[in-house]
Amino acid sequence: MLITVTTHDAVSKMSTRTKEEDDALSRLRGQLKALSNRHAIEILQVLNPQTGEIVPTLGWDSIVEGLLNLEGIRKPRPSQKGERSQEEAKYEQSRQGLMSGGTIYETMNKLVKVGFVASSGDRGRKQRGFMITHDGRLALSSVGQLEGPIGTGTEVQRAAKILLKHKNFVSLLPAQEKFLREVGDITGNLVIQMPPGSGKTFLAMIVILLRLQKDVRCLYLSPYTSLSRQIIDEYGALLEELGYSVRRYDGLSPATDSDLEKTDLIVAMYEMFAAAALQKKRWTTKLGLVIIDELTELDSGQAETQSQNLGTDRSARLDFIISLLKGFSQVITLSSRFGETEKITDWLKATVFRPDVRLTPDEFIVYKDEKGIQIKSSDGTQRGTSHQQDVLDAIMDHIGDYDKKSILFVVGSRYRTQGIARRLGRSHPRGIDAEIVNQIVGVGESLPLSNRLANTLRYGVAFHHSGLDAGVRERLEKAIRNKIVRTVVSTTGITSGMSFPFDCVIILLDPNMYFLSARSRYLQIAGRIGEYHLRQHGGRVYLVFEGPTQEFQTPEIMEETLLHKPLEALKPGAMYPSLAVSVIVKNLLSARPISRQELGKKFLDFVSSSFRGTFDQDYTSNTNKFFDSLFEWLADEKILETAKGGYSLVKEARDAVLSGIDPVDYIQTKKEFSRIDADTADSELVELLLKFQLPQSIRPRTLVPSEREVAAMGLEPPEDWYLKLIPARLEIKRSVLKRWLDEQEVDTIISETGEMAKGISLDEGDLDSLLSVCSNVSESLSEFYRTQKKKKIAERFHILSRQLQYGVRSDLADSDLLELLLIQGDDSPSSRLSRNTARILYKHGYKSISDVVRKDIDASLKGLARDRFSKNCGLEPDHAKEVYKAAMMHIRSKLMGENDDE
Repeated sequence: MLITVTTHDAVSKMSTRTKEEDDALSRLRGQLKALSNRHAIEILQVLNPQTGEIVPTLGWDSIVEGLLNLEGIRKPRPSQKGERSQEEAKYEQSRQGLMSGGTIYETMNKLVKVGFVASSGDRGRKQRGFMITHDGRLALSSVGQLEGPIGTGTEVQRAAKILLKHKNFVSLLPAQEKFLREVGDITGNLVIQMPPGSGKTFLAMIVILLRLQKDVRCLYLSPYTSLSRQIIDEYGALLEELGYSVRRYDGLSPATDSDLEKTDLIVAMYEMFAAAALQKKRWTTKLGLVIIDELTELDSGQAETQSQNLGTDRSARLDFIISLLKGFSQVITLSSRFGETEKITDWLKATVFRPDVRLTPDEFIVYKDEKGIQIKSSDGTQRGTSHQQDVLDAIMDHIGDYDKKSILFVVGSRYRTQGIARRLGRSHPRGIDAEIVNQIVGVGESLPLSNRLANTLRYGVAFHHSGLDAGVRERLEKAIRNKIVRTVVSTTGITSGMSFPFDCVIILLDPNMYFLSARSRYLQIAGRIGEYHLRQHGGRVYLVFEGPTQEFQTPEIMEETLLHKPLEALKPGAMYPSLAVSVIVKNLLSARPISRQELGKKFLDFVSSSFRGTFDQDYTSNTNKFFDSLFEWLADEKILETAKGGYSLVKEARDAVLSGIDPVDYIQTKKEFSRIDADTADSELVELLLKFQLPQSIRPRTLVPSEREVAAMGLEPPEDWYLKLIPARLEIKRSVLKRWLDEQEVDTIISETGEMAKGISLDEGDLDSLLSVCSNVSESLSEFYRTQKKKKIAERFHILSRQLQYGVRSDLADSDLLELLLIQGDDSPSSRLSRNTARILYKHGYKSISDVVRKDIDASLKGLARDRFSKNCGLEPDHAKEVYKAAMMHIRSKLMGENDDE
């Protein structure tokens, strides 16, 4: 009996619930039908007050006037003569046209019936009043969301609407909304100061789209390849759809000068653009708009200059770039806040957009004392003591439900990222599919560091630093953005440029965290939560004091410096000799001779126009002395020749610079050039490459400035401890390049050279960087020898450049097999034919992409050519089919391109 009653009650409840659901659905249908009536939305818009205002009750006359206003028809002022003007007559005609026929009355009655509008007064009377209800305002808001979060009244708003649709965003962040409300036509220079992750890039793309629509070429300057890649990934397809060409220009994505000259939007790295500008490349001119991302890079991280660090201060290079561009391009800078902003705006003659709307995470200070591990909020409202032995466990307990959070740990060294990731994998594992791990790590050659990453990823924990292979790092970052990987241990590299959906950022302040010495740097790391994520979910930052460091002896000093001190002003480093020489040589590239006095004045004017030159009088007062020492160096090295009216570069020096060789590199290596011939051994060519500054600057660092550079800066020579490391480090680089050219596997190269490193880890990312810069230097040397009419040597360096790029011997380097894309449209290294597969094909007689398609074509034989290729090529059948299909698509694409050109 009890069971029967229970069943009856359950049925009764289900019946009641079904009836309620049916009623709700019927009500919704009625509301949607009411909104579909003519003028319904417009009536609600007229009745809807501005945010914060009292909801008005309006009569028919006011409603009709409001409806006409929405159509752009304004009520004219009465004529002073007492007669009705022509404008009044037209307005009355529009008014009567709207009121006749009864449409707006019927629509209003339906809005009242469904509860979107409340009426007062008797129906049918002229004095009847109407007021929008709460349900009516909600309905209007919902319709507004369908139409988009912004209007289309201005060019800026229209461009924003295009980008919002592309990004599939239904709302804007507060700072973005403020920008669209307040900023009109952007004609001058602009400094945008917004927190990390608050949508600065989106605003920059609005301006870029507006300029592209007016046939203005644009340049987006980025400090990091990851940021350049993000710009292309998020906006490249849209701009291409709209008919604008977009190219990425950095060490991983080279482009020809002719390509760049025809490109509408170039996304370039600071260093790549600076080098091209110093060579007076044509594509660096006629740029109507330049976006400078991460203006805080203008602040030098070096407390004092040491000779072994000459040329490493990026701030001096950025100062040069902006000083060069601000004279002929519109400049818009993006950054978080920094102190004394007016210095920058005065220098750039710019306005500043700095919204008051800011979202901040909860901040906690963590340190250990005799009572245990203390965790206190920076505002003093929360405090607790943990009796856990390890600070990581204490923080995880404090976070609570860590498995539902995305967490970033930031540490000071690569080695520590891996150790903490392994530790967290044991103590706080997360579930993750093995297929996801394999997708991130990838297939192909075995990479030692990637294998270690796979071991921690199996427990749902990743480490991230610049030593990871570029392709692995890219896929890992995508998995982090998609919240697939939710526990990450990283060096400060991940905190530069990109925002991720982290709920918590934990900064372990160890002695290696030399980057974190000022409040602006702390805000950059803490900002990785991203304002969009912060707005939706909130966030926390834990600042962990692990012990006294050179900057912070106590937790109190750390807290005061990083959380409470005023923001510091930007202060770029001084121009170093190799950059200064390049600036001087740039003025000598024209055919017209120039006097020493005029050359010195141009240099002084440029230094004085730099940001450092505008506020540091001692810096500018020493410029003449600095110029004299560098000019005499150039003269002593005989790269200057006297001519009528002054000085010019000797032809060989000019050819070298225009070929992409840095002037100081030319000075250091020009004696070697005459000793090179087409039969010079690979080892000697490698030795020449390692004398250039860029290969020397790659980890492990082997850069030693010349005596003239050190003297020009008034510095002491490099310290003995550093000089003693150079021979062993050079041997590591020689060994790496030799093994790579011999087609050895990456894991063999890394493991065997790692034993030589003596405490310095040499990882896949370092190998990528070294090979990339050496390949670029080799190509510059090829171009130089081509200008000297030495075609055989030029071809030798061209082949060497391809060998370094692909890791193959000289026979295979000349084949286009290495450019075959297995995934069409994806030119990343991971989608290319592997060097091992290319070697197998080459050995079996397939020495080009054309051979893959045509070699097995034989009308006299039965069967398909692709089946014969699969049998003869030496590859597994499935892989052979994949290669054959990719080769066919490549040939077809090439033929279509040739037809288009015709």
